[in-house]
Amino acid sequence: MTFLLLFACAQEPTPPPPPPADAHKEDTLLGKVQGVSFVGNWTSPACGGRTYARNVRFEPFQRYAVIDLVDPCPVGTECAWSGMIGFEGLWELDGKVLKTREIGVPIDPGGPRPAKFEATTDGKLVENGCIYTKGLTVPPGYTEDRVRPEIQR
Repeated sequence: MTFLLLFACAQEPTPPPPPPADAHKEDTLLGKVQGVSFVGNWTSPACGGRTYARNVRFEPFQRYAVIDLVDPCPVGTECAWSGMIGFEGLWELDGKVLKTREIGVPIDPGGPRPAKFEATTDGKLVENGCIYTKGLTVPPGYTEDRVRPEIQR
C-alpha cells in the first residue's frame, strides 16, 4: 500500500503597499493626515449655555458657516420668525486648534459663538466643552437642505 501525502503550501499574504510618499494629505486638527479631514458638516446638540442644536460647515478654502436651530418653526405653521440663526466667518489652523473668526457684526446676542475647535482621538470636535460629530441635526419635517449652513459668496 502506498500513501501519497500532498502538502499545500500557501504563501503568506503580503501586506498592502504603503501609500506613496507624494499621496495627498489633508490638514486636520491632528496634523497632516492622509484621507482625514474636518471639512464638511458637523453638529452638536444643546450644550452648556446653548439650549439648542448647532450645525457647522467647514469649507476647504478657510470659510465656515453656522446655523443655530434656536426655535425652528413647526412644519405646517406660519411663524413671524424662522427660529434659525445663521452666521459665517473664516477659520485657520493654529497648531492642532481650528480657530474661527466671525465675519460681520452679530445681529443678535444668541449663544456663545464658536471661537476654536479641537479634535478628539475618536474623530469628534470639541468647542467650548461641546462635542460635535459629523453630520447635521435635522428637526422633524425639515430637510438637510434647509438646515445645512451655506457660505454666502
